[in-house]
Amino acid sequence: MSTDSLLSKKPIDPRDRLIFALDVPTLAQAREWIERLGDAVTFYKIGLEFCMSGDYFALLSELKARGKKVFADLKFSDVPATVRGAVANLARHGADFCTLHGTSGVYRAVVPAKGSLQLLAVTVLTSVDEVEAREMGWGGAVEDLVVQRARVAIESGIDGLIASGQEATRIRRELGDKPILITPGIRAESEKGSDDQKRTMTLEQAFRAGADYIVVGRPIRNAADPKAAAEAMQCEIARLFAA
Repeated sequence: MSTDSLLSKKPIDPRDRLIFALDVPTLAQAREWIERLGDAVTFYKIGLEFCMSGDYFALLSELKARGKKVFADLKFSDVPATVRGAVANLARHGADFCTLHGTSGVYRAVVPAKGSLQLLAVTVLTSVDEVEAREMGWGGAVEDLVVQRARVAIESGIDGLIASGQEATRIRRELGDKPILITPGIRAESEKGSDDQKRTMTLEQAFRAGADYIVVGRPIRNAADPKAAAEAMQCEIARLFAA
């Protein structure tokens, strides 16, 4: 299978393939970032840090009112009935994606409650390496654990997966084109190894490995001109997916 054949063929607006991680502690800061980035970003991830602000659903509603897409990265993990209830409640608020940690029992319980919300299983966090995987009780390669968890999730009816670009190619080869695949841990070559993200790839590498979407936070937030950095990524994505 050639590298180019792994480029996503899903009918996704190229500008929606870039998801910005809106990891800030307050609603005021979130609004500042949304204004700063303007039309350079169409898809936002809002996660646990912002959830603790108390304004999670206010922001979600504001983003939807602006025509933005929302990825609720809350990584639900609990007994099946509790996760099912959380997903059912979230689905009423109009989020597009949400994340879960789970097993086949959790996944099968949740799928009937999701409505139009698309469910994404977290395989192995991109901050985890083989040393930490061993601490979790896994004795093999991280890639094998990722693929095992991915297979369980998709066979249980989950829509897609969160996985490092380093495992994306194998996921595509073993599970096919259908699952949504979102890749965090995007870094420029010069940024690799500079923070807590251990299994990273560049934007182009991630898409050529089979990602449908990428999640980008610090490379945009820490840029001298964040909007220009986001637009540069959008131009790179448009080039990759040009007809």
